[in-house]
Amino acid sequence: MAIHGRLTRHTIAHTMPADAPAYQAPPYYYKNVQAMGVSFETDPEAAAAALPAPLTLNEPATAALSFFDYPWSTFGPYKEAILSLSVNFNGKPMVYIQQIVVDTEPPMLAGREIWGYPKKLATIEYKLERDMIYGFMERPKGIRLASAIVRPERPAPSETKPITCAASLRILPSADGDVRQALCAEVVETNVDVTLHAAWEGTGSVAFAEHSALDPWDRFPVRRILKASHMVYDMVLPAGRVIARL
Repeated sequence: MAIHGRLTRHTIAHTMPADAPAYQAPPYYYKNVQAMGVSFETDPEAAAAALPAPLTLNEPATAALSFFDYPWSTFGPYKEAILSLSVNFNGKPMVYIQQIVVDTEPPMLAGREIWGYPKKLATIEYKLERDMIYGFMERPKGIRLASAIVRPERPAPSETKPITCAASLRILPSADGDVRQALCAEVVETNVDVTLHAAWEGTGSVAFAEHSALDPWDRFPVRRILKASHMVYDMVLPAGRVIARL
């Protein structure tokens, strides 16, 4: 007599492996986040070519290169770099995460599976030297694809806060190889709860030293630096919600 398996939708874990999930379920908690970023005006055609159709670009077309140091989180400590675009969805402002890398596996796996953040593993540095805060990412190690420098010079205006609404494109390929017919492509919105401790503005710069066809972080040309900032905050990262499908 055949013995059937006993795993069901009600008994499996929230992710794979079904009996030993690779990361815990959301929400995720962060303390003393160090964040620095530089926003810049870019070419609208280059930005639109990388943006899902349901989202619209801000004017002028604005991209940002940001680096994060997470000394404590429920994923453990890690670093992250993000290339994003300032966008709108039905009039609601948000950022679209176009490229993102981390340096440990748990946040990479959760980011890709839950929200569709296109996370890859990379070498990331986030450092302070003299009056400067800088970050860079390499992929592979030794090939520097993106870097940013911020010199904090003055407190940011009191109304300043991190952008707490992000959009991403979650793509799940078909298991049978029929890419277009069974493809899941969802725009996911995530709203982060942030407690801001400090915010500074100053002078900044970005550089995309190397071109990589595998990781095109240089796809948005830098026309003009708009803003450079450094922030310290705590945050809670919840699950997202699907707002559109391609």
